[in-house]
Amino acid sequence: MLAVACGAGRAQNAPAAEAAPPAVIPAPAPTPAPADTPAPAAAAPAPDAAAAVALPEPAKPQLSLMTMVEQGGAILWVIMGLGFIALVGALYLFLTLTTGREVPKKLVKRAQAQIASGDLRGAYQMCVERDELLARILAAGLKKAGHDRYVIQEAMESEGARGAAAMWQRIAFLNHIGTLAPLLGLLGTVWGMMQAFVAISVDLAQVQAMGMAAGVSKAMITTAGGLLLAIPCLAMHYYLRGRVVKIIASVEGQANDFIDLILEHAPRS
Repeated sequence: MLAVACGAGRAQNAPAAEAAPPAVIPAPAPTPAPADTPAPAAAAPAPDAAAAVALPEPAKPQLSLMTMVEQGGAILWVIMGLGFIALVGALYLFLTLTTGREVPKKLVKRAQAQIASGDLRGAYQMCVERDELLARILAAGLKKAGHDRYVIQEAMESEGARGAAAMWQRIAFLNHIGTLAPLLGLLGTVWGMMQAFVAISVDLAQVQAMGMAAGVSKAMITTAGGLLLAIPCLAMHYYLRGRVVKIIASVEGQANDFIDLILEHAPRS
């Protein structure tokens, strides 16, 4: 009976042990981070946000006057020197080569009055002291006063031819510069293209591109410079040619009138 009782006691104690809840194990406390630990890096911006930022456009190169002079080289300096000479000379001829300068009305009236009054010596002295074309022609005719008409006319025509040749020579330099300027521009073109072809033979792509661009730039700048000089020079030359023709025609008309006046009032030798 004692054994049965012990077995029953064990049976009662077994369910009580199974019904007891399991023991709770406390979690370990979190270890605090050190004070000098850096904060986590911020997240990188999204690709779309980076792409949305507009990049500034590169500045476009501008072709200034100084850049053109530097790229044009020595040939462009020669063209510019000729241009300065042409500008000064053209301005001077524009102001001085006129009909009023070579055939002044005061000279015509005074010479006619002196010849009509018989004072041929006074008229001759007045013409010798002046530098106008008509004055030189009239002085040549008065010097032959008293001779036949053809002698007086030949003397005045000879002096007129020399004066006309001098006027043509004065404006000829504009024609010369207008002819030389395109040739100098062509020389610069050939020289620039030679430099460009030399750059093509270089193996390095960057050096090749830079050298070729510099050579072509020099070729175009010198060509443009030569044409910009030649066109105004030739235009001014043609304009002054018209003035010279007008002056010569006016002098011829006045010379014929003076021949008749000299023959009428000059004493016969």
